[in-house]
Amino acid sequence: MDAVAETCKGGIILKRLFIISVAVLLATCFSTSVFAHSHLGGSNPADGDVVTEPLAEIVLDFDGQIEQGSFIDLTTTEGQAIEIQEIIIGEGTLTGTVAEPLANDEYQVNWSIISADGHPLEGEFSFTVNAAVPEAVKEEAEEPSETKVSEDEETTESAEQSTEEETSTSASEVEEESSSMTVIAIAAIVIIIIVGFFLITKRKK
Repeated sequence: MDAVAETCKGGIILKRLFIISVAVLLATCFSTSVFAHSHLGGSNPADGDVVTEPLAEIVLDFDGQIEQGSFIDLTTTEGQAIEIQEIIIGEGTLTGTVAEPLANDEYQVNWSIISADGHPLEGEFSFTVNAAVPEAVKEEAEEPSETKVSEDEETTESAEQSTEEETSTSASEVEEESSSMTVIAIAAIVIIIIVGFFLITKRKK
């Protein structure tokens, strides 16, 4: 009886150990599957940030490893796509760089990553750039206005010169016409005097 009891007791213990082992194995597999997913832990700039410094790089931090094929898309609120020059995938980080600092505007980031377990994840966030404009850029923006004013002044001067030349030409033409009329009148008077003198002389004869 004691031997049978011991055997039954041993079988129960083994059964319990088997159940516990299976439960631990399932829990381990489940937790591995869950924690293999990489979730966004933070970003620079963060969602809703107003950036007041020149910005040419966007960094996303994840709480797990991410694989090649992950990427970032950047657009303005009007839907204009901003080209990402380089995508850098690090230890749980995804970095996108642009060729020049972003202009003052509102932007939306759409990201897509591949987790360590191969599952794709995606999300989005937005931020605003409101950086101070450098003095050199301000001067370049003001130069076209000054150039335009200078061109307008030159155009006005040219118009005035043309008007003066036209007025001078008209006056010269009037003077020439007046001189011509005077010469014609004098010639006519001289002819009349000569003809009259000739007729008077002829009658006397």
